[in-house]
Amino acid sequence: MAPEIFNQKYKLLAISSILLLGMLIYSNTLRSSFHFDDSFFVINNSAIRDITNLKAIWNYIPTRFIVFLTLALNYHFHQFNVFGYHLLNLVVHLSSAILVWWLGMLIFSTSVMKKDYLFKNFKWVALFAALIFLTHPLQTESVTYIWQRCASLVGLLYLFSVCLYIQSRLLRIQNYSLPKWGVVYILSLFFALMSMFTKENSITLPAMIILCEVCFFEPDKFSNWRYTIPFLFLLPIILSVLSVPQPGSINTGWQYFLTQPKVIITYIRLLFIPLNQNLIYDYPVVNSLNNLSFLISFAFLFVILIIAIRIFYKYRLVSFAILWFFLTLLPESSFVPLDNVIFEHRLYLPMVGFSFFLVSIIYYFFENKRLKPMVTILLIIISCYAILAYRRNFIWKDELTLWNDVVHKSPNKAAPYTNRGNAYYRQGNFAQAIFDYTQAAAIFPGYTTAYYNRGNTYYRQGNFAQAISDYTRATVIDPSYAEAYLNRGFAYYLEKEYDKAWIDVHKIERLGYAVHPDFLNALKKASGRNK
Repeated sequence: MAPEIFNQKYKLLAISSILLLGMLIYSNTLRSSFHFDDSFFVINNSAIRDITNLKAIWNYIPTRFIVFLTLALNYHFHQFNVFGYHLLNLVVHLSSAILVWWLGMLIFSTSVMKKDYLFKNFKWVALFAALIFLTHPLQTESVTYIWQRCASLVGLLYLFSVCLYIQSRLLRIQNYSLPKWGVVYILSLFFALMSMFTKENSITLPAMIILCEVCFFEPDKFSNWRYTIPFLFLLPIILSVLSVPQPGSINTGWQYFLTQPKVIITYIRLLFIPLNQNLIYDYPVVNSLNNLSFLISFAFLFVILIIAIRIFYKYRLVSFAILWFFLTLLPESSFVPLDNVIFEHRLYLPMVGFSFFLVSIIYYFFENKRLKPMVTILLIIISCYAILAYRRNFIWKDELTLWNDVVHKSPNKAAPYTNRGNAYYRQGNFAQAIFDYTQAAAIFPGYTTAYYNRGNTYYRQGNFAQAISDYTRATVIDPSYAEAYLNRGFAYYLEKEYDKAWIDVHKIERLGYAVHPDFLNALKKASGRNK
């Protein structure tokens, strides 16, 4: 009876610690404003306006269907009240942290890990790994930034699938009946499928299932590999999406690949020392195999992988943690070019591997010493992470606090100035908005958005001549920029240059866009002629 009472007390301690600490860290985020891509994917996204219109939600981005379904749910109940969106993001993160704890408990329930030195303190290894995952300040981008629910939600479903697979495997080994372990196994497949309609990096899940099989189950009669095969059939769902280059500043997959080894080194540094975090890093792109930073970084990562393989039998959990990190990072740090070479939210799933790695090496370091110093060091680390995460969340308070931080840390990037200019524009601070748009255009002379937004600001000030000049520059750079033609047409109309306004109307129509009938009627009336 006593062990069972202890187990129940331990479970209550573990889950309550995760929930209370997580709520404390993110208590200052529930009123933080929408940011960055939230404007595109939430505020101006008509596909999520009707939760019963599943077809519209599906057609928007099929491989992110589950994410947009949750956003539609938020909109249904909260419209544009950020509280509900942040609350759901927090629930997802807390649930993921609990699953990290459960994953640790399941891993140590396998016969392989019961023989490991760590087993005598496995409950604390599992709990501390979950707390590191929960509190690490790099997680703030995936939790506080509403749109990056993509990263945290796929993490939740991914972890669910892995945990349920290991659970079903343990039930089979313990000779439970087919209905019992079969239901758990089917649920694992279900969550795997859901993850692949949440974010594309779930493509590594079948390989992760195989890795769990290799790491934690002995090759005996129960190692029935056919149960891993159904997971492989899920791969074609997103392979076609991953093969399509994403828009952005990186021209080729080759450049992206050459840059990633150094990026991964930066990720590792941020995992251990999470200081000077940034939403948009000013990161140099590597263009050649002869680049010294690429060669050094690649060699360093290669050595880490060799070490992970060499220590596999003696330090099984450490090896698994390293391989988890690299495997889950692979889809976003390989040949497939994404919009930016580095983003902190890409570490949400790899953080699971780091969490188990950090706890494991600290325990191994104190292998022949008492438990107290290990626990003390881990509590200090978790406390530091929690404080840094809480402080980092203040940066996400509103658009100005966020973009002031990014401009300060990436002063040579155009996008942060443009986004801060947008924040000033919405506040009615047109002078500061124009200054920021001008800075962005100076950094990147081909930045059409900077000219277009500055044109809109001049337009709001009634400076139509300057607005026309900026709209014209935007259309010279991008002749298909329909919005710039439209707004320039409005400006010409207000300047009573009706012939030029008609020219822009015709250009818009040739691009396949419709002009609002009210404007056409007003232009016809003012110009005294039909179209």
